[in-house]
Amino acid sequence: MQKNKSNIVVVIGAQWGDEGKGKVTDYFAARANYIVRFQGGNNAGHTIILDDKTVKLHLIPSGVLHKECKLVIGNGVVVDLRVLIKEINMLKKEGLSTNLLISDRAHLIMPYHVDIDYHLTNYQNELAAGSTRSGIAPVYADKLYRHGLRVSDLLNEDLFRIRLQKSYDFNKALVENVFKEKFEHTYEEICEEFLGYGSIIKQYVANITEVLSSAVEKDEQIMFEGAQGACLDVDHGLYPYTTSSNTIAGQVEAGSGVGLNATKKIVGIAKAYLTYVGRGPFPTEIKGDLEEKIRDVGQEYGTTTGRARRVGWIDLVQLKFANQLNDFSEIILTKVDVLSGIEEIKLCVGYKVDGKDFKGVPSDIYNFKNITPIYETLSGWASLPDYIESLDQCPEELKNFVSRVEEVAKVKISLISYGPDRNQTFKV
Repeated sequence: MQKNKSNIVVVIGAQWGDEGKGKVTDYFAARANYIVRFQGGNNAGHTIILDDKTVKLHLIPSGVLHKECKLVIGNGVVVDLRVLIKEINMLKKEGLSTNLLISDRAHLIMPYHVDIDYHLTNYQNELAAGSTRSGIAPVYADKLYRHGLRVSDLLNEDLFRIRLQKSYDFNKALVENVFKEKFEHTYEEICEEFLGYGSIIKQYVANITEVLSSAVEKDEQIMFEGAQGACLDVDHGLYPYTTSSNTIAGQVEAGSGVGLNATKKIVGIAKAYLTYVGRGPFPTEIKGDLEEKIRDVGQEYGTTTGRARRVGWIDLVQLKFANQLNDFSEIILTKVDVLSGIEEIKLCVGYKVDGKDFKGVPSDIYNFKNITPIYETLSGWASLPDYIESLDQCPEELKNFVSRVEEVAKVKISLISYGPDRNQTFKV
């Protein structure tokens, strides 16, 4: 999708933080449809002064003085719900905007993360980074351990209880066995407290990728607000005296879930079908003889492990999502030859969850496990010529397949690979 670069503004502290970003952000916010936080947590703050009002915020973006501006907390932000709800209530009391959207993929700071931040600072001693002790480093660690808790988990009580137990047990063991400190929390107290928070914030939760992708297509004004400063970036700053997230402008896409790469050539690679080695849910998975046939013809075995890959029909909902995240200039479609000889070929063009249409890709395990793919069935192609220079030489059935992939996933296919030889590729 083409973008007007002047409609996308990224405000980043160019030094060590505290550069007065709040004032600058508020200046741009007057012209913006969306203000987006994309990293960090309540370990950073900004102050906005208007007449006799002084507003101090740590999580909610700076555009609170502009009622038409949507305030977005992206997936790259880690959220302390105690702090967030306090800020929401403060804004309501002051009569300021709470036009807030929270990513369903944002991670939650739990009470034990704050405790661990204190213990960690003491443990690291002179190598400690000068933490605000807000739980930021521990929650980012849990995110990478893959037992972190996300906003979407809160909206499903059964799932939240299961996932909290895993996180709780790990962090309790960490406090007691590594830091040799007393663990101050009970599972039930935390569970009930946070399920209560879930009911409060539910009205603000959204799929931010869908929201911002739509805004970009409409050429709306989006401003991305960084926290801390570029020199505190966890990869590029004075490590270990840094913050725990990427603070540079390159984090914008990852931390907000939308691709903004119109000035770059971004090439995506997609197979004409899907394969997956992991143990997670796989909505379009094929079982039985056809799975074996595709696997054998395509030689779908892990390069490192030799494990047989799981095989499924192409998922255009997933491919569209990948395009929203990366903003592909073009897609190269591979292994179309593997599907030759299959009488009917399916394409997943949508999802249903619990019998209802579901827009986009679910952020939580429960909904993902309960996806029912909506399929379109196309006639397959019997065989392909030995040498192909253009799509015009291909069977009509393959042309229809390519056209439908482009249409549903909203991507442009530029090249097609039809065999293992390096020369078995043609331009579309």
